[in-house]
Amino acid sequence: MSSTRSLAVRTAIVAAAAVLAILVGIPTLVGGLSQAPLTAAASDEPTHGITVQGTGTVTIKPDLATLSVGVTTQASKAAQAQSGASAAMTKVIAAIKKLGIADADLVTQSVSLNPTYDYSNGASPRLTGYSATQSLSVKVRDLTKVGDVIDAAVAAGANQVGGVSFSVADPAAATEQARKAAVADAKKRAETLAQAAGVTLGSPISITETSAPTPTPIYYGTDAAGAPAVKTPVEVGTTDVTVQVQVVYSIP
Repeated sequence: MSSTRSLAVRTAIVAAAAVLAILVGIPTLVGGLSQAPLTAAASDEPTHGITVQGTGTVTIKPDLATLSVGVTTQASKAAQAQSGASAAMTKVIAAIKKLGIADADLVTQSVSLNPTYDYSNGASPRLTGYSATQSLSVKVRDLTKVGDVIDAAVAAGANQVGGVSFSVADPAAATEQARKAAVADAKKRAETLAQAAGVTLGSPISITETSAPTPTPIYYGTDAAGAPAVKTPVEVGTTDVTVQVQVVYSIP
């Protein structure tokens, strides 16, 4: 009986030891599984790079002019002032169209009617009449006719001429050239920085266009009142298409 009891005790001790080993091993196994991804993430190397700005500019000759012409009339009655401005603008439009300007290139900018007052007596303002103004935006695609358009409008009754701006009708080709020049400029800057730092310049990681590729218009200001004695001179000049980019290069 004592031998049998001793055998049972030894068997129970072995079983308990096996259960304890399993219980101790479980948290170790779980902990290892949960910590493995964290250990891998911690070993990731940071990304190094050189960030530069590049600018590309293409100078081209404008092929489109935009100008504003207007008429202002005054009368004692509002209807008379408005009617007078409309009649004058109708003549101006007809004169401009005779020069070959298309209907699509004529756009009414504003139509206004305002009362006029006399403040000279120091008392309450006295209504003296009404002032009506109409203005027209004109696109001129033949730049040799810009001066002719201004003169014809003034001769027909326009007593206001706004600034003339010159631009490019389709800047797509010039913009593409400016983009290439901007990227080349950025690369040159990055190479200089890499050489100065004693590192090797890698490939671009990202390229971002940071400026709107819009040609910068050139303005020619003038005011008109009455028919000009000589033809209005207009110099077209040149305009710039500029693109700016930001490029990030890797450092291997």
